[in-house]
Amino acid sequence: MKIKITIKEEKKNCGCGQDPCVTYGVQNEEKNFKSHKMYDPNSDDVIDAESKEDHDEYAEKGYIHIDPEVIRDILKDEGGAAGMDPFLDSDDIDADEEEIRDALDAMEDVGEHEFGDYILQDDETSETEDKIIIKIIQEEIKFVLEKRKKRKKKKKKKKKSSGKKDACYHKVRSRYKVWPSAYASGALVRCRKVGAKNWGNKSKKKK
Repeated sequence: MKIKITIKEEKKNCGCGQDPCVTYGVQNEEKNFKSHKMYDPNSDDVIDAESKEDHDEYAEKGYIHIDPEVIRDILKDEGGAAGMDPFLDSDDIDADEEEIRDALDAMEDVGEHEFGDYILQDDETSETEDKIIIKIIQEEIKFVLEKRKKRKKKKKKKKKSSGKKDACYHKVRSRYKVWPSAYASGALVRCRKVGAKNWGNKSKKKK
């Protein structure tokens, strides 16, 4: 009979009583740390974070892990505005949605309107920060107007499908209590054949 013995390795602790240890925990983080680039979201500055200290220092300064030029290129390819999908689908971005949103929020030349799309500041809006807000408002107005246009089209289609409301329609409908009905429909057809003025007038018999 074989007995399997598992020896649990105890975590080193300097005596601080914290987990992770303030001394050995930091040492392990430094050991596992991988050098990577960090970008200033609002300039061309790029640094190599060689240690955790470098990373923390530049993270406090607002540096991000995604190249802002890649973000700008994606927005340009999408016509200046885009939702989250193009960023998540990009092969040039290796980050989750939360990190992408943080990067977009850190960029001064990118704004977000209430419908969720991100808008890139262009030549027209680059003179002042206020102009990008104007562009966002314009995009929102455009969105609302397009919605209204679609509603109007639907209403027009409904009116057309309900039939032509001419003089015969009103005259025949006023005479039939049950509408629609087979009798009313037949009367409407006959009225349109003879005209509204001639339909429904009883002919006077000559004495």
